[in-house]
Amino acid sequence: MLLLFSLYFNLLLSYAAGLVPFRYNFRKRRFDTCKPFVPVATVLLLLFAAVQYRLGRLPERMKIPKVGMQDIIHAVENLVLNGNCVLIAVQQLLFLETYRQLLTDLLAGVRALARRTTVALGEQVQLLVQLVLLPCATYTLHVSVYITLIEWAEISIVQAVLFMVSLIPNIAHVNNFYALLFVQRLTLGEINDMLADLWTICIRPGANELLPPSRRLQLHLQQYQQCAGSVQKILPYYSLSVALYLLILFQELMSKFFYQFTHFYTLSLGNPSPHILEAMGTMMILVYGMYTAQLIAACYAISEKSQKIKSTVHRLSLIPGQDRYFHATINTFLLSLNHSMLKINIAGMFTMDFELLTGMLAAISNFVVLLMQFHIDYSKSKISYWHGNNSSKPLTVRS
Repeated sequence: MLLLFSLYFNLLLSYAAGLVPFRYNFRKRRFDTCKPFVPVATVLLLLFAAVQYRLGRLPERMKIPKVGMQDIIHAVENLVLNGNCVLIAVQQLLFLETYRQLLTDLLAGVRALARRTTVALGEQVQLLVQLVLLPCATYTLHVSVYITLIEWAEISIVQAVLFMVSLIPNIAHVNNFYALLFVQRLTLGEINDMLADLWTICIRPGANELLPPSRRLQLHLQQYQQCAGSVQKILPYYSLSVALYLLILFQELMSKFFYQFTHFYTLSLGNPSPHILEAMGTMMILVYGMYTAQLIAACYAISEKSQKIKSTVHRLSLIPGQDRYFHATINTFLLSLNHSMLKINIAGMFTMDFELLTGMLAAISNFVVLLMQFHIDYSKSKISYWHGNNSSKPLTVRS
């Protein structure tokens, strides 16, 4: 149930954000192309970007002074968010049939997994966290921080709720990518388990099976090739938008660490600052950090499952007493694995693995230290200027 609930939630969110320009056929259980849906969905998606551009600016007056380059950082974030919305809208129009097929396959794959009831509870909870809990927590925290910082004389509750509205289609689109990879990862795991069972059957003497080992191995080879083809089909249509969203995650983590340090530095100077911001900032760092780690871990797990299948096939090649068709299939399987090792390469720029995660952490640390140095120097110069002006004023003695 958690699998279907998580997927349906993200699909409904995608419909609301204009990411699914199709009519769902309940009788055939698939998405069908419907001409009126396409322009409506595209306009809705571009509307999110337009509202973000109009209402997504920081107000002039806030309850605490703005720090450093806060306006510039927020403007860059809006630019990437809105640009990604436009990119998604253009890709949908250019590759409409491909997106329809991918979403139909996603729905069919999750339903098949739910019927087999072979997905562990931990995997289902992981999908629930990624598709449901993290998006809700991310948007709620953004709105809560904004409401905490603003002066109500300058803004309305509607503007506060719509302040980061273009974040919704970005999250839903990347979560569709995550769900597609989630299904393929579970499929690769099942293929590896079946190959391990085949190894047990081959080494067990006197095993009576309906299908000979060579035939079963041929079926598993076809399943792997189909799964590898699906992964390679997903990447060209999601990788660029995922790369831009990773840039957003990087910027959010960097800015939130920077704001946390400036918060403590402001308190050390004796300036008042709402303590709830400390808690919200920590929560946002945890949410964005978990989001980044889960996305990278999902991509890395595809490569890891492919490597495990390769190791299992190597073990099968060492079993003696098998016919030449079995060994020929083994050689074909190994050749296919060598030519299609499933590493998630995003837009030809970088590979999604834990080296990327450590690189992001190192870059965030460097940027935060650099920004803090500028902020401390700026604060000290501002204080010196203030003291200099006060000391230069002549004292008036009242009689």
